[in-house]
Amino acid sequence: MQATLETQERMLFFDTADDRVTTRRILDFSVSWKTLTSQYYEFLSKVVGDPIMKQRFRLMASEERDHRKILRKYRRELCGRGETTLTEDDVKTQRSRFTFLEVNDRPTLQVAIDCIMAAENESNRFFTHASGKIENREGRIFLRLLAEEGLIHRSMVEELMEYANSRDIRFSKNSAAIAAAARR
Repeated sequence: MQATLETQERMLFFDTADDRVTTRRILDFSVSWKTLTSQYYEFLSKVVGDPIMKQRFRLMASEERDHRKILRKYRRELCGRGETTLTEDDVKTQRSRFTFLEVNDRPTLQVAIDCIMAAENESNRFFTHASGKIENREGRIFLRLLAEEGLIHRSMVEELMEYANSRDIRFSKNSAAIAAAARR
């Protein structure tokens, strides 16, 4: 188990001796990660019935999409428009961090929330680490901001769960279909 975790850590956070650690690869990884986190927040917005929770999850999804746009812009400016450096295994490893399940009660909501909380923690660690490896000063600063944004989103989710604990939260009747569509 420990070896598997170490391998996943190394795949998620670039090994300093890895010659594939380039600005291009960091940005490709970042764009892919922001795509997944935006999709997960959108998924959460669809499975909860509470309008405040829906709105907050949509806001976080929108912020993630905005960050992805900025990362794509940096990638074009710094590295050109070439093919991605991510392999299918890289993308599978990233995607495996997200659990798209039917959310129809508090325990399944908690599984989904635990998933996004872990993703935001990983996001913070990755962007902190990656900011020290990118050559462009403006890009380094933006990656540091993204690291902090992961902590902000985590805090926002914690506040939403406090709110949810004081309410009778309803869930979408289509949760199973939403989860199935999100897994594709």
